[in-house]
Order: sequence, then C-alpha cells, then structure tokens
Amino acid sequence: MYEQALAKGKPGAALLNNAANHYLACGRPAQAREFYAKLLSLNPGHVNANLQLARLAVESREPFAHRYLLRLSANSDPEILSEAGMLYARLGEYRRAQEVFQRVVAAKPGVFEGLWNLGRASARAGDLVRAREALDAALRLRPEDGGVLFELGTVQAAAGEMTQAVYLLARAHDKLPGEPNVTLALARASQDAGFYGDAAVAYDRYVKLRPDDEAARRDRARALANVEERAEEGRRELGAYVARRPDDPVGHFQLAQICWKDDPEKSLAHLAEAVRLDAKLAPAHTATAWLLRRLGRDAEAIPHLEVALKLSPGDVHALDQYGLALLTLERTAEAVKAFRRGAAASANDWEVRLHLGRALMETGNEAEAKKWLDEYKRLRPSRQRDPRREAGMIELAVLPESERRAREIQRFRQLVESRPDDARLRIPLAALLLADGRASDAERELTELLNRSGEEPLIAEAGRLLLNAGHAALAIPYLKRAGMALDLALAEMQVNGPGAALEIVQRIPPEEHTSDVHLLKAKILDELGESAEARELLRGAKGWTQARPNLVGRAALQLSRYGDHVEAAQVIAFALTVEPNNRDLLLAEALSLALGGRSAEAELKLSRLEERWPEWDRPYRLHAVILAELKRTSEAQRKRNTYAALAGLPDGACAQLRDWLAPPCVGGPW
Repeated sequence: MYEQALAKGKPGAALLNNAANHYLACGRPAQAREFYAKLLSLNPGHVNANLQLARLAVESREPFAHRYLLRLSANSDPEILSEAGMLYARLGEYRRAQEVFQRVVAAKPGVFEGLWNLGRASARAGDLVRAREALDAALRLRPEDGGVLFELGTVQAAAGEMTQAVYLLARAHDKLPGEPNVTLALARASQDAGFYGDAAVAYDRYVKLRPDDEAARRDRARALANVEERAEEGRRELGAYVARRPDDPVGHFQLAQICWKDDPEKSLAHLAEAVRLDAKLAPAHTATAWLLRRLGRDAEAIPHLEVALKLSPGDVHALDQYGLALLTLERTAEAVKAFRRGAAASANDWEVRLHLGRALMETGNEAEAKKWLDEYKRLRPSRQRDPRREAGMIELAVLPESERRAREIQRFRQLVESRPDDARLRIPLAALLLADGRASDAERELTELLNRSGEEPLIAEAGRLLLNAGHAALAIPYLKRAGMALDLALAEMQVNGPGAALEIVQRIPPEEHTSDVHLLKAKILDELGESAEARELLRGAKGWTQARPNLVGRAALQLSRYGDHVEAAQVIAFALTVEPNNRDLLLAEALSLALGGRSAEAELKLSRLEERWPEWDRPYRLHAVILAELKRTSEAQRKRNTYAALAGLPDGACAQLRDWLAPPCVGGPW
C-alpha cells in the first residue's frame, strides 16, 4: 500500500514519515533511512525524522549522528530534549548530555526523570558537584529508590566522601540485593573507607553472584588479609591469584602491601615486578620509595619518587616522601620546595605542614616555620583513626534512623571507654546525643573534653557544635577558651543580648578587624537600634570582596532593609567580580533587586538561576514570593509547587516577601 501511494507523484511529508516509520517497524532500516532523508530535504527540522536518523546513526556509531542531534537539541520540547540527551549519553558525549538534560529540568523542574538523568550525565561528565545536587533532589522525590541511592553513592565515592558513600551504597544494596554492580561498588567503597570487615562481607556476597570475576577475587583477598580472623585466608588467596595471574601488576602491588611487615625484601620484589609490568603505576613507585626509606635506603627511594611525581605531580603523599628523603640526604633547600608543593596541593594535609615547618626551622627561617607549625597544630587529629576491621557499617546503614542513632551512640560510648585519652571521640558522640534530644548527656561528654584536652581546635569544634545546635549558653565556655571572638559574640547576643556581644567585638584588636568583624558589628548595632552607625559600617562595597559569600549576601540584605538598594547592589556586584559563579550571591542579588522594587530584573535573574541550576529549590521559592506580590497567583502557585517538590516539603512555600529576610535565604549560622 505504501509503495502504491509513493508511486503516485511527489509524496508529501506525512506520507514519507509514515512510510519510513513502517519500514523501521518491519526491520528494514535501509529503506527507512531513504524516506527519512527525503523527508528532511522537504523539512530539515522535522522532529521525528531527525530523531529516528539520530537513533540509527548512534546504533551504528556513525559520525554524522551529531548532525541530527544538534537539530534535536535546538528543540524546546522536554520530551524531544530527553531523547537527544539519551542519545548523546549512548555516544559517550556526557558533557553534551548534561547540557541537554539541564534544559529538560529547567523546562520541567521537580520531575524525577529529568533530575535522575541530569545527575547520571553529570556524574559521567565528571561534574560531581552538579551530579550530587541533581541526585540529592531526585532522592528527595523518591527516598527509597535503589537506583538513585546507587548513583549518589558512586558520586560520593568519586568525590572521596567514603563514609557517606558506604552509607548510601549499603542502602542501595538493601533495595537491590541481587544487583552485582551495587554489591561490588559497596565492597570497593567499604575497602577504600578502611571498613575492611564490611568490605569482606560485601565481596563474599559479590563473588556468589559473579564467581568468575578474577579482579574482584583479588580485591576480596586483600580485604580479607586486613581482617584479623580471616587474614591467613586472604594472604593465601592473594598469593594463589598472583600465581595464576603473574602478569597483573595490581596483584603484585596488593601482595606487597600485605607482606611488607613480615618480609620487606619479598615486598620490594613484588613492587619491582608491579613496576616492571606497568611503569605508569604511580602508587607502586611511591610505595617502593616508602619501604626503601623505612629500610634506610633513601638514595634509592629518590628515583622512584621522581617517577611517581612525573606521573602524578599533585600527589601530596609522594611530595611529602620526596621531601623527607631529600632532608635525610641533607638536600634541605630541595626538600623545602617539595614540602611547599605538597602544602599547596592540599589545604588539609597536616603531615606535610609539620615537615615543612621542621625543614624551615633547620634553614633558620623561624618566623615562617612557626606559621606552618601552627597550621599543623590546627589540622592534626588528636589521634589517628585505625581502620575499622570488624563488620557492622553496612548493617547499620539500613536500620531505621532512631535505631541507627542508638547503635552509633552505643558504639561511640564503647570507643570513649576504651580510649579515654582520645578527646576527639567525644565530639561525634556529643553530636549524636544532641541529635537525639539529649542535651544534658552531650554537655557531660563535652565537659569531660574541656577538662581533658588543651587543644584549641577541638575545643573550638565543640563550641561550634553547641552553638549550631541551638545551645548558645552551653557553647560560651568553649568559645571563650578557644578564643573564638566572633562565635562568642554571636552566642552572647543570643544569651545576653546585643550589648554583651558588642563588648566582645570591641575588644578585638583593630588589626584583626576583618570584613566578618564589620558585618557582625553592623548586625549588633542594628539590633541595638544604632542603624545609622550600622549603615556606615556596611558602606564601601569594595571592602566586601574578601568576605565570605554568605556574609556578603546578608550585608546586602541589611542595606536593602535600610532602603540603600544602590549600595546593596554594589556590594554584591563587587563580590561577584571575585566569585562570578557563586549561586548564593546571585540569589542574594535577585532578592536585593526585589526588595528595591525592581521585580522585572529580579525575575530575570531568577529565571537564569532556574535555568542554570534547575535542581536548586531556593530560586523557585523566592520567585513564588515575587509572583504572589505581583498578584500573578497561578504562576506563583506553580513555582511554589516546584519549590516544595525539590525541597521535599509539603506543597506551600512562603507567602510574603519579608519571609525571605530570615537567615535561611543565604545559608550559614547567621
């Protein structure tokens, strides 16, 4: 019938489209392509023809698939965009898929499928921040979805947040117990987190599902070797694996890791074999150097570290080892350079700061050495955490919240009793007790910390914990002892009023009057009714470029309350020259415009925010408020519903613009 219709003169678009669809459904793609191509000659933007030709090109991995995908991407229909995003993902073009799915979510915010696809595409594109935001939003819509838990867990693992990754993947495994990929991801995350007992349990489950996965059996053996009651089984299995697969460099590397204590020469031999098999295996070079240094062979360690640093120039551990080897060889100036590179590569590594401080002392640079040693004291843990070799974290993750917290409280109590000298353990215990509504018990634990520890960072952490938990009065002694003037002033303001807070701020030396100090003082003066003086402190927008973004946002809002809308806009504009992509600042900018009566400009800013970060709930909330103020009721309701869906709340956001003057609008403790 189609052949007869096509033979009658010049066919129209509908006939070509239907004929092509028919051939495709009958498994004759060559004929389908012919008619879709003819259709595009009549109408280059025909959606179905471009979609089907894109699918056919993607399936056959043809390079001109992009020609059709670009036409689809120009469409504004969310369904068509979703199809284009899926096809880009199938091609491995994850960055383009992310861009397309971002448009889908902007067009249909609060819809699970769009957020889910945006999160997955972002993760595979390497944009872990965006992936986490989108998947968090998807999880709020479907809290028990095993697929979302799995994707979010793998994102957290890629970001190095291993404890959180284990928690999410354990929940995913509970929902999808027979899914091998989930079980393997849980095993590897547990191993990377140092939860060897849990890793062994997960690997045991995985090899039952996939008994032929040799790489997993290798990794399982390494996990077993770190569990006391199964250590011999692990060593035996890893040795057997290396005998079966002598050409696997990772097998030799892992065997070296578990035998270095008992037989360092055997460990060195396996490391040498690992490097011979894969000269680019940087961790094997670093491990070889570390072991050579333990054996007093620093000169031999240097070449391995230089290779490791060529392969991974920012490896802090390798830089630290390199500096230590150079120090031993009395090459102090070179050692200092290596330590400096390590400190620059990581803002939180305390060991490299200790070694840099010591090296600078040896060169006579005492002033700078003291700076780095102070950094070391601030960052160092009071006690090194040992790996958790017993199982239990996976079971803990799938318990109800109340039972999980009770078990964690019990576990930390046992740890505190077994390690009474480890004051840091009392902080997570106190946090759990506060979350459980047991403030008096938390106070007892932190009082014990105050009595036992003289470390200012720990005491400051305890004070902030109490302050952020709403126990300002309890926080004051800790903040006083730690010398945390700003936090102390905030606590005093909550407990004893702005007058007491002002006394503390006024005692801060002038040379320490940062932008943060000015902001807090302005807030205090405002509460004391000294709005003129507060306003004067907030003038001079250029000075705010160095302040924290959330504080800049609050400064702008305070100026807006005074009616100084021009100054508020300048404050944010200057801050945005430093951080042009800071979304909290951009949101504060929209709010300042709205408060200044410039609703159209505020709406435009919010629309751009919603397009750029469609999974973020706050812009929709403010947009709903502005629309409600403008009596655009139905539009306001749609924005309000989107906000509620993304925030995981019942329908109904704030109804008045003044609600947005409350602290939650720009985050942080103020």
